[in-house]
Amino acid sequence: MLSTLFQKFNSILFRCLYPFLAVTLFLSCSEEPGIESFSIPSEYEGPIVSWKLPPNWGENPDLSGPMAGSFHVKTKSGPQGRIGVMPFRENVSTVDVANMFGREMGYPPFTQENLSPFLQEKKIGDRTFEWLSLNSKIDIASSPPRTALLALLRQENDTWLFPFIADQKLVREESENFIQFLKSCSLRSEKNKPILAKSPAPLPKISKSISTKSPKNPWSWSKPSSWSEGKASSMRVGSFKVTGPNGTQLDISVTSFPGDVGGLLANVNRWIGQIDLAPIQKTSLDQYCSSITLAGSSAHLVEAYGEEKGVLAGILFLEKESWFFKLMGNRSLAEKEKSNFISFLNSISLQEETE
Repeated sequence: MLSTLFQKFNSILFRCLYPFLAVTLFLSCSEEPGIESFSIPSEYEGPIVSWKLPPNWGENPDLSGPMAGSFHVKTKSGPQGRIGVMPFRENVSTVDVANMFGREMGYPPFTQENLSPFLQEKKIGDRTFEWLSLNSKIDIASSPPRTALLALLRQENDTWLFPFIADQKLVREESENFIQFLKSCSLRSEKNKPILAKSPAPLPKISKSISTKSPKNPWSWSKPSSWSEGKASSMRVGSFKVTGPNGTQLDISVTSFPGDVGGLLANVNRWIGQIDLAPIQKTSLDQYCSSITLAGSSAHLVEAYGEEKGVLAGILFLEKESWFFKLMGNRSLAEKEKSNFISFLNSISLQEETE
């Protein structure tokens, strides 16, 4: 079955391509009919992706960070593991990807030299993936050991990352399904352009670099009293939730990724798509975005509301990585929590390093 994301892209593409050759009849001075043809370019320039899920996999409704797709394995104990589809720019390095997940698995920072024993090439169908498997080095008595299986595909101007994070046993059991899933993926970008757009704002430089050597959470902040701790995830350094009347909820996440992960336009289009709004072009960014200062650096505030859901987000592009502070969920609750979210963003500062 096609993914929910692809179904949305499909409807957008249909609207764009169907009138590609529009025909207009008109009368000339001699009153004889003539035909004028012209092309209407596609308005969408983002990633186009589809996949076929194994029967025992399900889709996760919420996407955090630069995720184009998120899935789990259905088990007797409920949903287990996390599988993702993450589009990146071409210049994302394998070392950065390894460090992004390795620090959560207990590994010291990787370099090109010490990463090589963990890295191999794997041929799947007619494509070659960089294949990286990291077994957890952190022993937790109450939890089984975990594995981060990372498949990285470089395709012309596009880079795609497919992480599979789960208990080691589940990763082994689902390895063949994971391979078949990768084989089924159809990935392309409109007109062979990079799948993600550059941020129109210059990337600010800061005096302190936030790298894999920094603490897991380099920020300090003040949490609003209406927020409670949310579900922990290897992709998040902060996770909160808000529960409103009639079971309404908001999910608040703090995530980071290497590079600019596509910049402002790509992330805005992905998030507004999650609340059932149509994608926009770069010239319309001010419809949902405004400039703010976050932790002393220039940043972006995203605010958008669909019929039922809303999203608020602070985006901070640093020299070597990007940070996303995002709130998403019920529209009425999101509007009510806007002032608390802005206060949360204003409270964020870089923690002082200790010797």
